[in-house]
Amino acid sequence: MIKEFNGNNTWRKRAISLVPIIYEVTVSPIPGKVSILQDGSIVVEVGGIEMGQGLWTKVKQMTAFALSSNLSNADDDDENLLDKIRVIQTDSLSLVQSGFTAGSTTSESSCAAVKLCCDILVERLMPIKNRLWEQTGSVKWEALITAGHLESVNFAANAYYVPVAGTGDYLNYGAAVSEVEINLLTGETRILQSDMIYDCGQSLNPAVDLGQT
Repeated sequence: MIKEFNGNNTWRKRAISLVPIIYEVTVSPIPGKVSILQDGSIVVEVGGIEMGQGLWTKVKQMTAFALSSNLSNADDDDENLLDKIRVIQTDSLSLVQSGFTAGSTTSESSCAAVKLCCDILVERLMPIKNRLWEQTGSVKWEALITAGHLESVNFAANAYYVPVAGTGDYLNYGAAVSEVEINLLTGETRILQSDMIYDCGQSLNPAVDLGQT
């Protein structure tokens, strides 16, 4: 089609640009902290900075998944932990060793750190949940947290995610193809169409990844 167009037009020409890419990813260690307040709300802190890449959205989703998959009841329609979670901005004193936000790996590392925190909280709360389940046959989130506070459970968990040796470096692949038209008289350039393919791996949130791309 390009060749046919160029053969039929003297002053306008089209061309295809194909750019493949191989990006070497290096995952960095990053800290995280998850705290459950007395009203059942959840506060999350991570070393990464939200700058439009959807980091906090993914962190909230990971927190909700890691806690609800173990501590919430599937038959409770009102148990939506995602609405109870807020991510707050940290600084280099509240979370030391936070490193820097770069290289499209901060979401990956931050979510891994948050999951480690949630695993600690789940381990602390599971005995209480099991006991309440045996007594009542159902465990509401607020009731679980209230019981935990009465038993002086530590509701703050810190973690420092460090990639396992051999897993911190890998390759991402992608390609972009654009169809461009140039007016040889005026120099006007028009991008008629662009297509991108990017390997997001196991996406935490396809909609966010699509938006970032």
